[in-house]
Order: sequence, then C-alpha cells, then structure tokens
Amino acid sequence: MYSGTSIPERVFDKVRECRFFLARMADYESAEDIENFLFCLSAFLSAFRSIAYKLYGVTEKQRGKTAKITLKKELHTHPQVGFLIGRSNVEVHADGVKVWQRYNLSIGDSISGAWTHDAELFEDQSEMCRPPRFQPRFQRSAKTQVATVVDWQFEGHQSNLIGLCHDALNEMENFIRQNISVAP
Repeated sequence: MYSGTSIPERVFDKVRECRFFLARMADYESAEDIENFLFCLSAFLSAFRSIAYKLYGVTEKQRGKTAKITLKKELHTHPQVGFLIGRSNVEVHADGVKVWQRYNLSIGDSISGAWTHDAELFEDQSEMCRPPRFQPRFQRSAKTQVATVVDWQFEGHQSNLIGLCHDALNEMENFIRQNISVAP
C-alpha cells in the first residue's frame, strides 16, 4: 500500500485545500445550492483523506515506521477525525457518503390574532343565545406548518456536518503539529 508523500509542505497544501472547500460548503449551504454543496463535500472528503495519507508518509520518513503506525491508530480512533476518514473512504471507494438535510418545523397560526371570540365566528347571532356555560369561549384558528432547512448531517452522526468537518480539520492540524516538523 502506498504510504503517502515524504514532503511536509504537501500535507499543508491539502489542509489549505480542505479549508477552501469547507468555506465553499458553507457558502452553498446558506444559498441552498445543494448540487454545489455536495460537490464541495466530496472534494473536502477527498482532500481530508489525502491529508491523512500524506501525514503517514511524512511521519514515517521523519520518525520511523512505529511512529507512523501509532499515528494511524490515533487518527482512526479519534471520534471526529476517524469518522471523516471512514466517510472519505466510502466517498472515494464505494457508493459515496449519505448526508441528510435537517429541518426546523415551525407551526403557527395562519390568521393573525391566534385566538378569536366565538361571537366573531357566528354569522347567525341566534346561536349565541345558548347559556354561557355551554358556549366555548374561544376557538383556535387554523395552523400552518413551515419547514426550513437548518443544516446538513452525515448519516450516522447527529452533529452539524460543516461543524464536524471544521472541528475534525482542526484536530487533524493538531496531529500534524505533533508528528511532523517542517524545515525552515
């Protein structure tokens, strides 16, 4: 199996690439441009996967095979980084990741003034002649439901997709700083 590059700068290039696609994902999410959002997600996952493999190669060159094996275990068991490496492998080698839009459902009244007095509802005021204790005092107006897209999530992970990618990329940068050195 190919173990990645031995040039530290290539690792940082992929980090910048991930940051670029992450920013575009946020832009497309807020513009509700689903197709471009998904294209950028795919590119982000591919670049994220490349970071890991390039980091393995640089770590092995600088610190040896044992350090590389230890790093690989740490990355794959990290809750966020390991999850995204797994998703990136599905994106690259299988049918692609499954993501879902999350919605906020608002239930409101379709008529302003949520409560109306019964006297306003009866055209024939004779119905209002019932004894007061048998008359309903107020009646609720019709309800509407509005679903708005809040964000996205990966299948199998409850958190916000962009937040997860952002946090995992920050954690990956921590692993990079801990494991490789860059010549001045």
